[in-house]
Amino acid sequence: MYFEDFQVGQKWESKGRTVTEADVVLFTGLTGALNPLFLDEEYAKTTRFKGRILPGLLTASIGVGLTYQLPSDPFGEGFVALTKLEINAKKPVKIGDTLKALVEVVNKQEREKDGKVYLKISVINQNKEEVMILNMEILANKRS
Repeated sequence: MYFEDFQVGQKWESKGRTVTEADVVLFTGLTGALNPLFLDEEYAKTTRFKGRILPGLLTASIGVGLTYQLPSDPFGEGFVALTKLEINAKKPVKIGDTLKALVEVVNKQEREKDGKVYLKISVINQNKEEVMILNMEILANKRS
């Protein structure tokens, strides 16, 4: 989307995505986040979470990925860069949870040739509980 295509107050809801064991294994192996809380069920049972949870950055990555998949294509033509991402984890996510992204354009800042667009992404689980909030700043070109 180009800068002009984003409207403050605009909202979208993504399709759902169920988190799998493979997601966790691939993510932790790729990033080196080999924490037993993510990989060792017996250890994780002894924690406050009573079982394994996802790394927060995996949840954030899924939330961003679901935003990429929206039919409106906010990161398609016109998109330049993701310039800021703030993460606020609210609830743990476990293997088998199904996540969706609720995306809202909360602000825009016009510049000469492009503009900054501010998105709030609420990641929700199958129980409609908000598990994470992502505040994102992206740079989008203006139409020529």
